[in-house]
Amino acid sequence: MNSKVRHIIYGIISFVLSFILFLLSFAIVLQSTILNPSYIMDNMNASNYFVDKRDEIKESLVDLGYASGLDEKFFENVVDEVTIHDNTQAYLNSFYAGEEAKIDTTAFKQKFNSELDSYISKNNLKVANDGSREYLINQAANIYAAALRIPLFATLSVYLIALKNMMPLIIGGLAVLVAILCVIIIFTNRWKHRAVRYICYSTSAAFLTVGIIPAVLLSTGYMSKINIDSRAFYNLFVQSMNNILIAVAICSVIFFIVSIGLFFLHKSMRRHASEE
Repeated sequence: MNSKVRHIIYGIISFVLSFILFLLSFAIVLQSTILNPSYIMDNMNASNYFVDKRDEIKESLVDLGYASGLDEKFFENVVDEVTIHDNTQAYLNSFYAGEEAKIDTTAFKQKFNSELDSYISKNNLKVANDGSREYLINQAANIYAAALRIPLFATLSVYLIALKNMMPLIIGGLAVLVAILCVIIIFTNRWKHRAVRYICYSTSAAFLTVGIIPAVLLSTGYMSKINIDSRAFYNLFVQSMNNILIAVAICSVIFFIVSIGLFFLHKSMRRHASEE
């Protein structure tokens, strides 16, 4: 095999290897972030999600209360962060388990009903037996449940669950392909410093392709410019996406460090080969 043909063949192999490294890095990031319910909960806590969501629910309930003759102060203790946290966690766990994800409003209804009893007693109100109380509680529960549902989860649930189940196999398959290509490069090259050089090309290309996405999006602040009506969901989205981009950037940095190491290893092996 002449030198030109050999360089073309190994150039193609290096390109394929870099592309697989690109896919592998994003697969690992997805597995540890979006496909992990703990990641969502961690970002909810970090973005003050439960406090913001509590305030949003209260605002919606106050509007409902005006139509029912309830004072705004009535809703001060109707909903709290702990209940929102527990219901949201159960919702996420059932979703990622592939089950029907529903918001449990039992605790909310009990709290609302208890606060309503206290409000009626304190203000010496007469209650009509026409089902209006049950209607009010159910309407409030519907508002609560709707506020806790995460946008697009219901629409994307089938795809996310399928991807979640397949991801370990995808990561394993990509890792095996990386190992096979490295073995091919190493054992089909008589001079091992050349094999190191080709692998270095691959990791360098992976460093650039993986790193360009977070570099552009983080430097422009693109994520913070996306319009989302809910303050809670907006903060959660920006927090989660920025952390994903940082994770991708870390993968890029790892490829850069490996490339530097391979570069100096190639130089050392080449020098030793020339001395023999």
